[in-house]
Amino acid sequence: MTLLDVRALRASFATPDGPVTALHDVSLTIDRGETLALVGESGSGKSVTACALLRLLPRRLARTSGQVFLDGTELLSLDDRAMQGIRGHRIAMIFQEPMSALNPVMRIGDQIAETIRLHRRTSRADAAQRAIALLEQVRMPSPRERANDYPHQMSGGMRQRAMIAIALAGEPDLLIADEPTTALDVTTQAQILSLLKRLQAETGMAMLLITHDLGVVAETADRAAVMYAGRIVEQGPVDALLTRPAHPYTAGLLASLAIETLPPGARLPEIAGTVPPLTAMPPGCAFAPRCAFVQDNCRATTPALRHTGNGDVACHAPLVPVTRRTVSFEEAVA
Repeated sequence: MTLLDVRALRASFATPDGPVTALHDVSLTIDRGETLALVGESGSGKSVTACALLRLLPRRLARTSGQVFLDGTELLSLDDRAMQGIRGHRIAMIFQEPMSALNPVMRIGDQIAETIRLHRRTSRADAAQRAIALLEQVRMPSPRERANDYPHQMSGGMRQRAMIAIALAGEPDLLIADEPTTALDVTTQAQILSLLKRLQAETGMAMLLITHDLGVVAETADRAAVMYAGRIVEQGPVDALLTRPAHPYTAGLLASLAIETLPPGARLPEIAGTVPPLTAMPPGCAFAPRCAFVQDNCRATTPALRHTGNGDVACHAPLVPVTRRTVSFEEAVA
């Protein structure tokens, strides 16, 4: 059953040179209990998508359009008070850098208890006990003692667990995890990913996992959507997307990870060029200047998402055959 249904989400920002579009008609769905990975290079629009869903983009600078349905409720049209009831309760978010997301002058237990009391009627004492229980749930070492710590007294892995505890405090239906393993060592990364999978199984929540790490996608997600320059260029089941990519950009990302298959001394494959700046987007397909399979029509028209045997792809020259018909808007978001 569909929990989140995003339709043609667009976001633009005011700049001294005029408005710049950061998201172009992003459409995706997440079912209850499902994990959807949003994948792409830095600057592709992943975090902007998450902030747009939660209406966290600065109003004076950003303009958002489209539709975002959570369990049938359209979020972009809610008033501020109603939206405050959604954030942290129905949808929670783990931000990319815990040290900047956590309050440096509040004890961790107080920060968790504050979130609990914001969404539920409970006493301070009960909220404090619930905060310790949440720290136990996220496998925080010595949770009662850690509840009295300030963020700077914790390791990176502990701070990330504290962020997850805060996110769980409202018992959300959807957890948005924005690069939850960034800046953590390999062992701690594995622990955090295992923790998220366990918590998801225990609570039944859905998860939008934002990452640039395809290894994390393979281990954690059910489906993936690949973003490039503010657009979704490919989406589908993880197994199919990682083994039979249809978009040249997806294939390039996968090729850059194939270290084990390279002969000794060989150079790691890379995608030529860089992501174009938002202020100078090329006409047609944004990936065309970097694509090895570029055709004349790629430079002229922006490809629409079309259906393949594996999922959907926005490409004039896909690596996997597409059906003859273009996927309708209703089908793309169904």
